[in-house]
Amino acid sequence: MGEQEEKEIPQSENTTQQEVAEEPKETDKMLEKKDEKSSGEETKSKNGSKPTTPTATDKTEKSAASSPTTEKKKEEIIDIPEDNAQEDANKTNGTGTGAGDTDAERKMSGEEREVKPKKIPIGGLKLPGFFVKNKPKGEGDGAEGELLEKEPKDEGEQQKDEKSAAKKDEKPTKNFGERLRSFFVRKPAAEKQAKLQADADNKSEATAEAAAADDAVEGGDNPPKKRGLLNAIKLPIANMVPKKKSDDDVELGMGKAGLASMETLDDSLKDQDVVDKAATKNGNDDVGKLKKSGSGEIKQASSDEKSPDNDHDEQPISFCQRLRSYKCSVDDALIALGILLFVLLIAVIGYVLSHEGQTSPPIREGRFMDAVTGCGMVEGLKEDGAFAFRGIPYALPPVGERRWRPAQTIESIEGCWNGTLKTHNSSEVCTQILGNGTVVGDEDCLYLDVVTPHVRYENPLPVVVMIGAETLMGPSPGILRPTARFSRSHDVIFVRPNFRLGPFGFLALDMLTKDTYPHTSGNYALSDIIAALNWIQLNIHHFGGDRKSVTLLGHRAGATLVSALITSKKAEGLFTRAWISSASAILPGKPLAESEKRNEELVQALDCKDVDCMRTVEAEKLWDAIPDTWLHFPADIPAAEENTTAHHEWLVLDGDILKEHPAESWKKEHVGKPLLVMGTTAHESHTDSLRKRYGNWTVDEIRSFLDNSKIGALNLTEEAIQRYNATNYRALVAMISDIRTVCPLLINARLQPSVPFYVVSQGEGEEQLATVDADIQAILGRYEPHTVEQRRFVSSMQQLFYYYVAHGNVPSYDPRRRVIDVGQDPLSKEDHDNCNFWISNDIVPRYARVD
Repeated sequence: MGEQEEKEIPQSENTTQQEVAEEPKETDKMLEKKDEKSSGEETKSKNGSKPTTPTATDKTEKSAASSPTTEKKKEEIIDIPEDNAQEDANKTNGTGTGAGDTDAERKMSGEEREVKPKKIPIGGLKLPGFFVKNKPKGEGDGAEGELLEKEPKDEGEQQKDEKSAAKKDEKPTKNFGERLRSFFVRKPAAEKQAKLQADADNKSEATAEAAAADDAVEGGDNPPKKRGLLNAIKLPIANMVPKKKSDDDVELGMGKAGLASMETLDDSLKDQDVVDKAATKNGNDDVGKLKKSGSGEIKQASSDEKSPDNDHDEQPISFCQRLRSYKCSVDDALIALGILLFVLLIAVIGYVLSHEGQTSPPIREGRFMDAVTGCGMVEGLKEDGAFAFRGIPYALPPVGERRWRPAQTIESIEGCWNGTLKTHNSSEVCTQILGNGTVVGDEDCLYLDVVTPHVRYENPLPVVVMIGAETLMGPSPGILRPTARFSRSHDVIFVRPNFRLGPFGFLALDMLTKDTYPHTSGNYALSDIIAALNWIQLNIHHFGGDRKSVTLLGHRAGATLVSALITSKKAEGLFTRAWISSASAILPGKPLAESEKRNEELVQALDCKDVDCMRTVEAEKLWDAIPDTWLHFPADIPAAEENTTAHHEWLVLDGDILKEHPAESWKKEHVGKPLLVMGTTAHESHTDSLRKRYGNWTVDEIRSFLDNSKIGALNLTEEAIQRYNATNYRALVAMISDIRTVCPLLINARLQPSVPFYVVSQGEGEEQLATVDADIQAILGRYEPHTVEQRRFVSSMQQLFYYYVAHGNVPSYDPRRRVIDVGQDPLSKEDHDNCNFWISNDIVPRYARVD
């Protein structure tokens, strides 16, 4: 599609005929061939009048139109061919007369082109997305194949257009720093609207001028102004979305259409075909080469304008200029801020992960983990999401010359190892005797196990040291074994040390006292636990533990050792708090000399006269020499003739580790220091042998059983049956447990007003017994709940213990109601039922259990 320069021919009232184009129109040729009429008849108008020959006046006016003044003000127009030759003749005749009679007499101001029948374009209708005024279209108003000419502009309008074009081509003056400083500045709404309106006016300027020129040609002197097809098609989205300036004019079909329909696009293509055909027919190759000026005018590109030197309007805008001219809105700023925060979050996560990787050793082959100790590297195994190091030596083996000596920590390289010690399996337990009389274990047993969820040096975790044994002769550790699952789920580190038991852990003899400095004997097991606590203080931070948060967890005979240990000066500073479960209330009270005399019975059984013989005797022979009265303690109701002084006490006041009775020590110095929690279960004294003594345990059987005991001897049977409603085995076991364990422990707890005391009453099984292991099983996650009440009990027990480990206090404890009854939920009580009854009748603590 192109445009041609053409001179504007002013019209005169006397002019009756215009010059006919030298070449007839295609429609005239077709009519000539069809009708075979004379040339005069072919050029007649619709009213039958013949055009007159051009006069001198017309020629004069025509020549005047070609004057330099006219040449200076002439405008470039786009000639669009008319629908037919008859309409063209009527327009050129001011009076409405027809054209000339012959083809030779007829002339036009522009070159004639092949046209197609006029159609109403779809784009001319009022559709969403187009700016169209609802006015009737006249003949030749932007129809298909018509000419759209620009009417002449005066000098004022031309200067205005030039200024507008210069302003649009002007490069941004603000530098990048100024625009960066005004990054968050929002432009006023009025200024933004004015800018959008100015852009819209600039884009439609060329269309408006072309339509005005066409109206001037068609309407004569003062014709009504009409808007053409190009002015009707506007793209509203172009005024809202900034885009790259292009030399291709959207309205001329050389760019991309916005919201035009398919019919409009088809018509535009047809118009393009028509113009191309006309240009080829007239032999003008430059018709289709148009150029759009900066002010929006459409001109034909000349040969000199096509050169790269003069093509300053088509120079591309650089990326820096685009960036400098860009103004950021608040939405863009928020998006940029969100991206910045996201990148910062990724950086922080990467830093944390990399830092954790630097402070934690890597896992080798998916299962091996290394840790550092004072004696060398140790290698553990991944186990249920945690890492287990089993069998780490914490003291020298207590064999040979070190038998019956306090534990000696590893302080020289001779007791260490080369390379990395593989601590994959649990070490051999210390030599001990089981309930059925079987002897197991080894003397070389001073090893410990560590189970930790993380091996790292930051965010240390609290440490729980497990001291477990059913009796002071074994078995140990009993049920108190570390669990990897609970270490991971509760973020604690479990440490379980082995310690010596029986005669190897508690034997006090005069010959041994004289052979040791300081001169003392006995309580070797306590020295083992102290050595393990020293090892924890030196090494636990290499396993991710906090040496300032160490809790001793003792169960049964292990709890008895913890009860004695918390009063020792040698254990001060090695642990933070203690939790005692079902300990013996009878603590060491005999002096060292008295214990040495009582233990001479064992030396006589071995037939040893000196220390060397004692340190070389075999372990099995030593166990066989122990009297039966040292092995068994009555677990049921106190007998009528029971001699409490005949019970063997393994712990002794040795003058080194234990210097006075723990009860006296609690009164003086250890009131709440260290922190302590004591507790037991309501049916702690249950045994299978007692349960099977009678098949049903009726009221009569219980009464007979109590009459033959110390209770019957004191005439307390009926009152005891009424207090406990002793009609079944469960009530009988509760009575025995109060006498042997619960009430004696409560007496010890009363010596320390800050010590909470709990009793587990939630039962299990057919008879709903709260057995001796119920609390520890729940703490370690080995309790199997079958009812809703049991599940709530497990949750309550775990909350009490692990909150105490982490924070040092029990959430349900009230000093005014110091007894916590742990059923399905913890419930504070002022006191435990019936304890005062047994205390007042001198049953408690006289007949308390002794380990």
